[in-house]
Parts: sequence; structure tokens; C-alpha cells
Amino acid sequence: MSLVLILTEERFREQLEELTLEAGFALGEVDATGGSLDSDLSGKLAATPDLALLVSERLNPTLGRELDDLQVRYWLVQVGNPQGAALKPPIRQPHRHLLGLDRSTKAYLSQLLDDWKDREMVRVDCFTFGFRDGLPEESDWVLDTRFLDSPYWIPGMRERTGRDEMVRRHVMAQPGAQRLVEGFLPMLLDLLDLYQAQRRSVLRVAVGCTGGKHRSVAIASEIVDRVNSSGRATARHLDQPPLHLPQALD
Repeated sequence: MSLVLILTEERFREQLEELTLEAGFALGEVDATGGSLDSDLSGKLAATPDLALLVSERLNPTLGRELDDLQVRYWLVQVGNPQGAALKPPIRQPHRHLLGLDRSTKAYLSQLLDDWKDREMVRVDCFTFGFRDGLPEESDWVLDTRFLDSPYWIPGMRERTGRDEMVRRHVMAQPGAQRLVEGFLPMLLDLLDLYQAQRRSVLRVAVGCTGGKHRSVAIASEIVDRVNSSGRATARHLDQPPLHLPQALD
């Protein structure tokens, strides 16, 4: 189950309701006067695994404290700076505090909601990067493939990428590539149940080489194929790194 509590200024409420519904969450009904859920929370989550509750300045001002008192595990996002006189926010710090809603913050919040959805199996998102550009911000695991021979220096491969079968075969034919994949995958798959126990349904694996074009792409493609073949998780190869919201905008 996944319960998301969004603490927001009233002016953002309508946009957030639309966004959470588009993300696949149901909106939990609340009592506008008493500030509590209109029925048993565990029953609601059993019927609707992905549930979002919006707490605004005029509506259910004590709900966050109630969830803390009930020891219900939930994700917390704050949008804006609600200042309602009766507002009693949760004691805990939010996972993210978005100062407002624009195209960037709405896209980032949609990504967060997708990350937090209930899934039968963990989804592994692989993406690539170049170390010359710096480490990616949104990653859970980072793999370095720079110890492998680069296809960049081989005629006919420089302009191709690791998605090209010739390049991928060249990379995976190296003993070091096999050692990396065969050492990493068992560890990742063995820890999936522990991630799920912490309500983590998406894991991000960033695979890097110097430029992020040949070795890293080939290894990421291999990891995606093997994870999908394992039957223990799903995997996909992202064309772009996940969205990251710089702290200065957060």
C-alpha cells in the first residue's frame, strides 16, 4: 500500500487533486469539520492501495498529527507554505517541500508519485551518464564502467552507441564486463525484498563511463535484460536521467 499526504496552500489544491488522479492515486475523502478520515484508514488502503490525502489550510487541519498518532506510514510532501490558523502539520519533516507549482515542480511531483506507487514487483530504472559531466543526483546505485576498454577507439564504433549490437557484443565480451554484471545483479536482486519492506518500489541504477555513450549504455542494456529475465523485478532503460529538482528551487 502507498499513502501520500500532501500538505498544501488552498490555492494549489485543485491542481494537486488533478495531478494525483493522473498519477493513478485515489483521493481519500476527509471530514472537513473534524479533520479525520470518513472511514477506517486500513480499510481504505486495502481497497485502494495508492491513496492520496490533501491537507489544506481550511480542510482537515489535524490529519497529519492523527496519522502520526496512529503510527501509519506515509509519504509527506508540502506545497507552498500553508498558514491556516488551525493547521497542525506533522512533526516529521516532509520528503519534499515544493515552494509552488509550475511546469518543473509539477513534473517532479508526478515523478515522486510514480516512485511511491504500490507495485507487486520492484521496478529497476537504468540510465547512463558521463563522469566528465559529474555524478547524477537521482540515483540509488552508481556503477563505474571506466575500467573497460572503450569502443570509442575502435574504427566503426565511435559514432555508434552501446545500444548497437556490435558495440554491446564488444563490451560484453570483455571479462571485466561479465564480472561486473554477474557480481552486481545477485546483490541487487537479493536486496529487493528489503527495499519493498521499506516501501521502495522503484530503484534507480546509474551506469557511467567517460562520455556516457558506449560502455555504460551496453552494461545498462545488459542489466535491464537480465533483471527482466529473472522474474524477480521489472526493468527499463531510460533515455534520459530522472528529473532532479535543484535545492535552490526546492
